[in-house]
Formats: sequence, C-alpha cells, structure tokens
Amino acid sequence: MSPPYLRSISPSGKGPGRRNFRSIYYALAALAIFAFLFWTPLPNAYNQQREELVKNVSETTKGFTESAFHHEATLHNTKSKYAFATLLASDASHPDDPDNIHDDYFVATRLLGYQILHAPETRSDGIPFIVLATRGVSQAKRDRLRRDGAIVLSVETVQKPDWIEAGASNWAEVFDKLRLWELTQFERICFLDGDTILNRPLTEIFSDPAVASHTTLDRPDKLKADEPALPASYVFAGQPEMNHEHHYPPSDAQQDYPNINYLNAGFFVMQPSREILAYYLALMQLPDRFPPKFPEQNLLNYAHRRENEGGNMPWTQLEPTWNLHYPTMADLKGGVASLHEKWWAPEDAELAPYLRSWRWRMEGYYEAMDKTR
Repeated sequence: MSPPYLRSISPSGKGPGRRNFRSIYYALAALAIFAFLFWTPLPNAYNQQREELVKNVSETTKGFTESAFHHEATLHNTKSKYAFATLLASDASHPDDPDNIHDDYFVATRLLGYQILHAPETRSDGIPFIVLATRGVSQAKRDRLRRDGAIVLSVETVQKPDWIEAGASNWAEVFDKLRLWELTQFERICFLDGDTILNRPLTEIFSDPAVASHTTLDRPDKLKADEPALPASYVFAGQPEMNHEHHYPPSDAQQDYPNINYLNAGFFVMQPSREILAYYLALMQLPDRFPPKFPEQNLLNYAHRRENEGGNMPWTQLEPTWNLHYPTMADLKGGVASLHEKWWAPEDAELAPYLRSWRWRMEGYYEAMDKTR
C-alpha cells in the first residue's frame, strides 16, 4: 500500500455528465500533490516552523497524553512477549551537543521509536521499543529516549578480541547488539538498525513463518573440533543483502541479491537465549573464523550459514517486503513495510521529502507532549 501522500483521490460521481468535472478535479489534485511534494519547502533548520508544528500536534494529542506517557516503560512493567529493538552507539563526531540535534543516529533512533510507539500509521500497539545504549551514549540522550517512551538499557560492552578490526570506526560497538540474546523474558525480538524508517506497522512480522523455532541440524561433518556445542534449537530469521538496483518485490530469480545466502544484520528476528549468546561469544575467540570487516554481521552469517556446505543452524528468510536496504521510491510506492535508509542522506533523492517529513513530525509531536505533561 502506498503511503498516504502518494495515494490519489477519485471523485464519486459517475456518468458522462461528470467527465469534464472529473478532469478538472484530477488536474487540481495533481497540482496540489505536486505543490506539496516539490514546492512546499521542508524545514531546513532545527527551529524553523517549530511553533506551528508544536501548536498542531498539541491540538491532536489532547486527551491521550496521560495514557501515552503515564509511566516510564521498563522491562519489568511490560507484559508483551514480543519487542522491537535497536542499538544506539556513542557519537564521537559531536561530543558537545547539548540539544541532541546533530547526532543523526540519535535523531534516527527517536524517529524509529516515534513510529513504533506513537504514529497512527505505523505504530504496533502494546509492543515495546528497546534501545540498547552503549557506554558512550550520554545521560541526556538516555533520558530523552525514556521520555519518548522507549525502554533504554545500558549495555555492558562486549569485548572484541584483538584479531577483529571493524571496517569503520563507528562500528567499534556493534558487538553490543548481542546483548539482545540476554533478554529472555521475550519470545521474539525484531531488531532494526537505527537508520530505519517505517511505512506501515510491523506487528505481523512475528507471525511470519520464518520466525518459527527450528531444531538444530545434526550434520557431524559440519562441526569443527575447536567450536563449542550447538544449542538444541534456535530462531534466527532475516533477509539477504540487496543490490542497489533491484525490483519490487525483490527476488533471487530477478538477480536482486548479490548472494541470497548472505544476511544483512540490520534487520532480523530472533529468540533470546543465553546458550546461543555463549556460542556466539565463543566463536569470536577463534581467530579468522569469519571475515572481520563487518564484525557482527559476519559472525551471525557464520553461525547461521545456510549454503549447502554450511552449518547446522541456517538462518531463515523473512518475506521480502518487510524491509529493504538501498530503498527506492518504487519500493515505497510498492508498499514496503520499512526502509533501511538514512533519513538525512538517502541514496535515492526522491525519498528525501518522505524521510524528512517524519523527522519533523516526530520532533513536533514530542515537543508538544513535553509542553502538555
């Protein structure tokens, strides 16, 4: 389904006497849509149009402020068996940012939480949003996310061995993502990279057949003597890395994946398990067992390799329209559920108005809620 601003509106009148009217109506509607998308300027500075945003959101949120922000969400007071989660790492490029506005990933995390918890078009009612905050994330940012409604967990650093060097400096803390496997009160957790924008709710992903529990395979020839014992069962479902140019919906038959067996670790569903976490941590200690360039992604790809010559816990593939990396306007119009894309710098420039409009909606919403608490 297309997003609201991409849907056309048809008049209800019928019959030849209304043809001219319909033509005029369509022309005016097309002109209005064009003006909204391409002529109406989006805010390009933090404070631009802020008062109007806050005023509008204040009006629309009257009457449910108390239910939306009645108490701080915690692991102890959630009854959900499912959760959404992301990882927020420190931002070394902006150490002095009192207003928390220059850290694009922090803004993206707030935006993702707003869409999951509050936005009518995309929220998943009753399912918590968990942010794993690494050691360097400031207290101000943690407090802000909690006021937004997120469950913020300060995670202990997963120490990487010396043989692993990440491909980029800002990936130094990506192994902290593994702390998700400690949250055993949940049956399933859907992990999303912070630079993800929703287009529709993700609630039904927990019913995707790929997230069912699987018995670990028994293929002794695939076991290595220096590796730990495997758990009896597991849940790990995701999607392959995409080609930049692809069809919608993507498929291997259309050659939309460079390697359909290679998982993108920016979006997956798993079942927490301390036994599986111990298995991952043990694999990390084996030098050169997996390529270190994309650290946690290649660890997960090795642990859950699914080629014919692969391992005993192959990952399963989610329905391909839940999430797309390198999304395009065609994907958005086609109805993809979520876009793995940076709101501040999309590769497809046509997506910029859609992505940035969500940023301003989010900030206006929370500013209005802050004023009405």
